[in-house]
Amino acid sequence: MIATVTLNPSLDLNLEVDELKIDDVTRIKNTKLDPGGKGINVSRVVNILGGPTVAYGFIAGREGGQLSLFLAEEGILNSFVALKEGNTRVNVIITERKTGRQTRINAVGPRAEVEDLETLKERITRLGGGICAVSFMVFAGSIPPGLPSTTYRYLIEEVQELGIKAVLDADGDPLKYGVKAKPFMVKPNTYELQRLVGRELASEDDVLEAAKEVLGMGVEVVAVTRGGKRAFLVTKDFVLACDPPKIEVVSAVGSGDSFIGAFLLALYKGMGYEEAFKWGIAAGAATATVPGTGLLSRETFEKVLAKVEVQRLS
Repeated sequence: MIATVTLNPSLDLNLEVDELKIDDVTRIKNTKLDPGGKGINVSRVVNILGGPTVAYGFIAGREGGQLSLFLAEEGILNSFVALKEGNTRVNVIITERKTGRQTRINAVGPRAEVEDLETLKERITRLGGGICAVSFMVFAGSIPPGLPSTTYRYLIEEVQELGIKAVLDADGDPLKYGVKAKPFMVKPNTYELQRLVGRELASEDDVLEAAKEVLGMGVEVVAVTRGGKRAFLVTKDFVLACDPPKIEVVSAVGSGDSFIGAFLLALYKGMGYEEAFKWGIAAGAATATVPGTGLLSRETFEKVLAKVEVQRLS
């Protein structure tokens, strides 16, 4: 199956308003509460598309229990480590109907200790728990207070010793240190890739050069998503490019996570990289048509997939 690790998950409270008024009353027109966090989203997409998945990570307090319940109701296996103090964070996303603008207010999240990390490590590497059946393990999102920026590197090294292919989707120092563990795959956007290589990437050639630089760090697959611009999949053997299909973008939240979930599920099903790239692009685009932090439907994914074309550059 495809496992995910989300160290700092959330509940995402989506609020729709006509217009956000500062220093005045703003009436809420619609509200929705979703499980959140990049790894959580990957598991949810895999599940929506009919694949097997299990979600690992940390939860805390009543909000953490709510998150676990949400996933269970969707039929997603989860095995979270409960932190002793604090509460799983609640992020607020305010969408203005008049302008389409989104205001995101993200909480920090509860503090995790080194002993909590050790408990999680033992859980995700426990052979008796069925971990030997895991093909890919995705490490995604921010690292909670109390844990070092090297946390992903530590966990990736542990699981890859078991033959599991690790996938990393992070930013800043967690990405910089995590790459040193030589994960199977990383999926930065342009800005994350810029921060990783330490320079501006003004053109497509700049992006491809930077992606190949990451390959030189020991990564096998680099997928670079660029919003509405051409995306790239780079390995030592080939470079694939894909222009995102023309859609009406409602919210880009979760599109990158959807790419990872669909891409890995296609590989899990035995498809080649070109078809997996199509799946990833289609899933990201399908999610972009959904308001707030909502994710794709299988029906929308299949419609968009039929429009996706991949070009082999080398």
